[in-house]
Amino acid sequence: MRTHPYRRCWLWLAGLMACALPAAAQSTYPEKPVTMVVPFGPGGTSDIMARILERSMSQALGQPMVIDNKAGAGGAIGMLQLMRARPDGYTTGLSVIGPEVLQPAIRKTGYTHENFDHVCGTYAVPLMMMVPKDSPLHSVKDVVDYARKNPEQLTYGSSGRGTLLHLSMEMLLGRASAKGLHVPFKSSGEMVTALLGKQIMLFNETPTVSKQYGLRALAVFSDKRLAAYPDVPTVAEAGWPIQATIWGGLIAPRGLPPAVLARLEGACQAALRSDAYKAEAQRLETPPEYRSAKDFAAFARQQSAAYTQLIGELGLAEKD
Repeated sequence: MRTHPYRRCWLWLAGLMACALPAAAQSTYPEKPVTMVVPFGPGGTSDIMARILERSMSQALGQPMVIDNKAGAGGAIGMLQLMRARPDGYTTGLSVIGPEVLQPAIRKTGYTHENFDHVCGTYAVPLMMMVPKDSPLHSVKDVVDYARKNPEQLTYGSSGRGTLLHLSMEMLLGRASAKGLHVPFKSSGEMVTALLGKQIMLFNETPTVSKQYGLRALAVFSDKRLAAYPDVPTVAEAGWPIQATIWGGLIAPRGLPPAVLARLEGACQAALRSDAYKAEAQRLETPPEYRSAKDFAAFARQQSAAYTQLIGELGLAEKD
């Protein structure tokens, strides 16, 4: 049976319009609130950084972003929930070095950095080595010398085995051919109590902790001194070029439509450039450090490879 010419025309137009619908839908994104999964509980550094990003990105997107805290298993529970969400741009998540890179290197989590689309990097804070004000240790050299002369008597704290706080000290001691005694804690508050009570000698944490608790900073794990702490040398200045940075950013389930990814990336960049975000981040001594979607993905890939190798060398990876 022959199809009438007008009918063929209408069928062609209908097909063309159907193909155009996804693009049209993407051009109006977002049409409803966007969820941001945070793989930790409320109140911590990650949650705080997510909330200041959420406030500024909401304005840039024209729709609210809603924080969904999903704590547990070192961040793996929240990451798994994010990975399983529909890749339509309405479920995003906060990426942090621990859940995205360190946890999969230590144990089977069911995901890796490759299961996510990277939208933008937002912050990066180098760790700082700190001691009580009355500590006899006054430099990284003092720390290394003590550990060499007194194997496994240099007691240092961290927020848990395999965390960056732990790995940063292991990197230093390993390269210096020295040994210390690692004491894990559940929180920075517990570490501070133990430090002031002389149960441990030092720990590495973000600079804000040093200021908040009146601790003395010995060095920063960065390639250059921090503007807010110009008198604190880098670990590299002591002869050990080691960097350890807690970073974060925005990610989403893998498979976002390109137009949606571009919209989120643009909104993220606008948020970090806003005066509101800059003011809040500066107050937390966590200045914005923007990475594009492409750069953030490459950075996560590099970090995953580097820390997977390090964790393997340190024997911290769990066996099957």
